[in-house]
Amino acid sequence: MDLDQFLKLQDERYDPAARMPWRLSRSNGYHTRIPAGTRVHETRESTDYALALLRAGRVDRAREVLAAVTALQVTDPLDEHYGIWGYFLEEPPHAMGPADWNWADFIGVRLAQVLAVHGDVLDGGVAAALRHAAMSIFRRNVGPRYTNIALLGSVTAAAAGELLPEPFLLEYGRAKLTALLALDAFAEYNSPAYSPFLLEIAERARLVVTDREFLDGVERLRERVWGAVAERFHPGTGQLAGPHARAYDDWLRPELTRYLAEQTGVPIGQRAGVPEGDPTPRLMPGLACPPYLVERFRALPADPVRVRTVFDGETAGTTWLTEDACLGSVNEEFAWVQRRPLLGYWRTPDDPAVVLRARMIHNGHDLSAAWCRQAQDGPRVLAGWWLSYDSGDFHPNLDLPPGSVFPVGDLRLRVTLRGNGVSGRDLGEGRFELAAGGRRAVVHTAAASFLGVTAGWRLAREGDEVAAEVVLYSGDVRPVDFHDAILRAGFAVELLTGDDRPTTSPLTYHLPPAPAPGPSTAPAAPAAPAPGPSTAPAAPAAPGPGSSTAPADSAASGPGSSTAPAGSAAPWPTSPSGRREDDAAELRDTESRGAEGGGGAEVVWSWGDLSVSTPAHPTPFPR
Repeated sequence: MDLDQFLKLQDERYDPAARMPWRLSRSNGYHTRIPAGTRVHETRESTDYALALLRAGRVDRAREVLAAVTALQVTDPLDEHYGIWGYFLEEPPHAMGPADWNWADFIGVRLAQVLAVHGDVLDGGVAAALRHAAMSIFRRNVGPRYTNIALLGSVTAAAAGELLPEPFLLEYGRAKLTALLALDAFAEYNSPAYSPFLLEIAERARLVVTDREFLDGVERLRERVWGAVAERFHPGTGQLAGPHARAYDDWLRPELTRYLAEQTGVPIGQRAGVPEGDPTPRLMPGLACPPYLVERFRALPADPVRVRTVFDGETAGTTWLTEDACLGSVNEEFAWVQRRPLLGYWRTPDDPAVVLRARMIHNGHDLSAAWCRQAQDGPRVLAGWWLSYDSGDFHPNLDLPPGSVFPVGDLRLRVTLRGNGVSGRDLGEGRFELAAGGRRAVVHTAAASFLGVTAGWRLAREGDEVAAEVVLYSGDVRPVDFHDAILRAGFAVELLTGDDRPTTSPLTYHLPPAPAPGPSTAPAAPAAPAPGPSTAPAAPAAPGPGSSTAPADSAASGPGSSTAPAGSAAPWPTSPSGRREDDAAELRDTESRGAEGGGGAEVVWSWGDLSVSTPAHPTPFPR
């Protein structure tokens, strides 16, 4: 949407009583309590409208809108929401669930642009609101690992430091930017949502800050962002290869493909059917891609290309790219809806980019409390999964269930292929083929278990998506304490073409030997065979691909354990608190729990020459 189209739309929606344009609310599932589709007046979009009005020379209407927006800011320094806004006129910060402190940054930087480019059209009101926003950012003091807000806050603070003027805020902005530049890579890695946003912030910085030291740092960071995007851009599909830390869609949104094409000069096709994101036009001049990176958007430098990047601490991503396909994974990650820990694309005659993903689905949504560890070699990935406690459900932080007791009505692990012309086939022996065009992903599986109940994988199809999935539970909603939610689930996937034959190595997993019972160890359950002092119970022979070396909790010999057919309700005895007293207790006795907090034994997954270890017990969600 260009500037004229945006102004026309907002003019049509302008509400003289509110002095803001209305729209139907867009809910991200957290922060706001207002249901999606409700008529509301957005604070951020209204500030963009004011900026657009000022660019068009319509100062009187812009004053009205800015007066309405600034009046909605919390200005009491003693208030916990000091310096921020609610998303909507209809929902002030104290009514949200919870408030979004990032709104000090998002609206503050726009007010800085008003002040820097157009002056204080509110006779001091814009400067006052910017001061409150900058002080809120200073008080909150987000660290550099929150990549987009760290940069946005540094630009807003530096701008406020120059424009108000408040020299300490300029120094603070410089310090925040220096801390961000000190990181070797972005913690919010390879993000199709936030990499372009970082570029937008860098472009806006040129309008609102004049300090040369600061702008030189912003330019270094801008080049770093372009380099990260170029490194994993896949010309054959026009997509950003995985893994993604934060994504809102499975494919690049049209506004991003247009921006990349404009700033590189390279034609980049848009996949049909992908919805537009934010309709707001870019209200600042764009900055071109560094010339030395442009060719990377046109073609791969070799075929294949293998990329490995350490993103943050020990978090590392591996990506394999060839002319028509790409596959990427991260070595350890949780399964929040914005994460793409395993992500692949390939081009077909029917679709410029079919998409391959792995997801843990809880009651119909992605489960933030689920984790995976993965190993990748070229177009082959091995993944093992487990669960965490002290985590949120839909969001990692904002919806923590009391006591980590989750209401579970459905839990399933899925490997999906989505797009035009996709198909699936059960190959037998725990292997499934997800195909499109001349390529296919073969998923190798082993019997999974959840709280001692085993389940097998199956093929599923819905709409334009085909999946290999294991239904870990489906039935009446039951409380499950995730402190004891022991999960054994994993898979391997390989991308094949033409007559390539699938790997014949079986997918297996095993636990270290159980320790001999000590003086303070509860005796083993009578029904379970007692292993020797250093010998694990014998595992069943692996009959072929897809077999598993079953740990103690996947056998049907322990109290309360059973085998559940896919999609059936599992027999889960629970205590009033939601804990399974029988299976969980037996598993704690027969496996070494290790240190408090879920440490100790690990499950070792193996497939051919790939192996990965996952915690044998739920682990605390890191904070």
